[in-house]
Amino acid sequence: MLTYSTHDVLGRAKVSHWNEIISDVFTPLETRPADRDNFDAEVRTARFGRLWLANATSMPATVLRTQQHADRETDQRFFLHMQMKGSLKVSQDGKDSTLNEGDLVLCDNTLPYSLAYDQYCSTLVLIVPGDDLRKHLPTPEQVIGVKLSGKQGLPQTVSLMLDSIWRQAGDGLPPELGSRIADSLLDVFATAWTATHGASVTDTAVSGARRVQVKRYIEANLRDPELSVRSVAAAFGISPRYLHMLFAPENETVSSYVLRRRLEECVKQLTDLLWRKRTITEIAFGWGFNNATHFARVFRDQYGASPRDFRNSYRAENASPTLS
Repeated sequence: MLTYSTHDVLGRAKVSHWNEIISDVFTPLETRPADRDNFDAEVRTARFGRLWLANATSMPATVLRTQQHADRETDQRFFLHMQMKGSLKVSQDGKDSTLNEGDLVLCDNTLPYSLAYDQYCSTLVLIVPGDDLRKHLPTPEQVIGVKLSGKQGLPQTVSLMLDSIWRQAGDGLPPELGSRIADSLLDVFATAWTATHGASVTDTAVSGARRVQVKRYIEANLRDPELSVRSVAAAFGISPRYLHMLFAPENETVSSYVLRRRLEECVKQLTDLLWRKRTITEIAFGWGFNNATHFARVFRDQYGASPRDFRNSYRAENASPTLS
C-alpha cells in the first residue's frame, strides 16, 4: 500500500502539492479548500488485479474536474466513490447526489464533475478502466452521477465488499487472486445497479437498448461453441443483417466481439494460479473454442505469442509477486 499526504508540506503549498498527488492517483483535478491556511489531506492506494482502490481523506474543500481537464483526457476511467466518513456532494452530467456513509456513485473522467464537502471527509474510490467496466456493465455512461444507497439490498453488499477488500489490502491481498476479486466486485456492482434501476441501464435509442441486450446474451453464452451471428440473431428474432447494423456504432463486428471476449476470458485463466493445473486446450474449449489449432492462431494474432509461451512468460515474470 502506498501513502501520499500533505502533512510534511508547509503553509499554502499544501494545496498545490495535494493537487499534484490526486492528479497522479486519480485524474487531473483542482482542489479549492474551505480554509487554505488549515488544509491537510492524505490518500492511500492499493492495487488488486487490474483495479486500484484509493482512500482519500481531507479537510473541507471543493474538488473540480473542469471541462478543460476532461477535453485533454485520452483514456477513459470510471471512479466508483463510496463514502466512509462525513458527507460528499457529487455533481456530474446534470445530476447531484449527496453521499452519506456507505452510499455509492460513479463518475466518468471524460466529463467534468465536482465533489464538495463541508466537513472532514473520507472517501473510498475504486478506479476502473472503461473497457473493464463495460465487460460487466455495457453502458456505464447511463449510471454516472446517480446515487446507490448503501443502506440496504445489493448496493449495501457492494459497500461491504469494498470496505472488506480495502481492509484486507492493508494486510496484503494474495496477488494471484486480484483479478478474480476485481471481476467478482464489478459483477456485484453491475447486478446491484440493474436490480435497483432496472431498464434505465440502456442507451437512449432503441437500437442501443437492443445492443445492450444482445451483449448480455453473448456474455451469458460465451462458453457455447455453437454461439454465432446466426444463433444470436435467432435468439432475438432478428436477421443477421440487422444484428450487424446494431453493432455498427461499436466499430467491431459481432464475431469480432465474441472472439475478443473469449480470448480475454482465456487469458484470465491462463494467468490465474487457481487454473495452473488445467491444460491450455481445456481452458480454450471451456470458452467455446473447439479447435486447438484455430485457438492457437487467433491467440497469437491477438497477443503476439502462443498460448503456451504467453502462460510461461507470465509465470516467470510473476514468480514472486508483491502487492504494490
